[in-house]
Amino acid sequence: MATGNVIWGRGVLLILFIVYQGIRSEQNVALFKPSEQSTNQGRPDLVASKVVDDCLDREMDNGCCTFTAGNWPTTAWWRVDMEELMTINRITITYTSTGERRDRLAGYHLYVSNTTSTPQDGTLCYVDTSSTIDEVQLVVTHQCPFVGRYVTVYNYRTEPWRQTWYYEFAILELCEVQVWGCPSGKFAEDCATSCPSVCYGGNCNSPTGACFYCFTGTYGDFCNLTCPGNCKDNVCEKDTGTCADCIPTTYGIRCELDCSTNCLDRLCDKDNGYCYDCIPMKYGPRCEQKCSTNCLNSLCDKDNGDCSACVPGKHGVICELNCPSNCMDGLCGKDTGHCLGCIPGTYGDTCEQQCPLNCKDSVCGKDTGYCIGCISGKHVITCDQECPEDCKDMNAFLLRCNGLTLTIFVSTCLKYGAT
Repeated sequence: MATGNVIWGRGVLLILFIVYQGIRSEQNVALFKPSEQSTNQGRPDLVASKVVDDCLDREMDNGCCTFTAGNWPTTAWWRVDMEELMTINRITITYTSTGERRDRLAGYHLYVSNTTSTPQDGTLCYVDTSSTIDEVQLVVTHQCPFVGRYVTVYNYRTEPWRQTWYYEFAILELCEVQVWGCPSGKFAEDCATSCPSVCYGGNCNSPTGACFYCFTGTYGDFCNLTCPGNCKDNVCEKDTGTCADCIPTTYGIRCELDCSTNCLDRLCDKDNGYCYDCIPMKYGPRCEQKCSTNCLNSLCDKDNGDCSACVPGKHGVICELNCPSNCMDGLCGKDTGHCLGCIPGTYGDTCEQQCPLNCKDSVCGKDTGYCIGCISGKHVITCDQECPEDCKDMNAFLLRCNGLTLTIFVSTCLKYGAT
């Protein structure tokens, strides 16, 4: 099966596809195309063009190979310009047999690109990661399924080296680089057949003619299948027909399933059908569970069912607990159960304590238990002390308060005392 994906490499758009291993286009699209390299050894028989001359002789002195200058470079590269976009299947590297210098080829990179601003432009097709010198192959074919104009062989020798046995300088001794494929938009062994018109962008697999991309609404190797009707914007995955997204109220690989009626607005996740939110009184992944009846306005957390707030008289995670009986109007904090206010005559977090007996109207501070006022004849914060006798005779007396001395006439003593 042929598949297509867009690959961006250093600002360059390349097309990646998987080819049939058993079917190969045998046209070498790099043959006799312009080539260049980082440095020359100085001999006219060791130039870049020798690598695309269809000569597979691997002896360096037989005039079929190239040799970039050695003894000092830290980088070396060779590149072919195929002069137009090519649909590449594979690339064959043939290295010199002279001296069997595997330590020189080791660690090389293979790039496909549409530009040449740097030697490593484009997308990395292959990098040699051989752990021993014997693993380095001097004649090897790499699957390199991209569309591009340039192919670059690149190597470097900068510290730290991947392996200690690498040759110390960057040198390339290539004898042939063959790029197997067809010009973009063509396929078949002779590259003479145009890609099917149903292929979006006009590109196809060079051996088989299978499309890289399909027009909206179609999918399959040859874009001859219709995307499922519930795919949003009629867009589906090219190979499988899987919807990229679903129209509202549906989910599944092909958007063939309906979201739960308990999902708010019938909206759910495309992959698992989990509701984004629930209608009132419901919670859970698919909103199939019921919120506690004690949740205020029947609202609870979608994930765990915790009530957002409680109806009067209740508290707790799901409002399952009763507020203390002495809470004013039955109201208490949802999380703590502490009363928001106390009925007359009580105080404390849960209003379980009694106000002092002599508090006026039996009212005291909720947190302290101190009387707000005292009944006649009593004073101090707990109203448990008798007023002086002189208070009853309307005599002048001194009221001592916060260190001040005042002369006043009253018929009864004040809460804080008078003498």
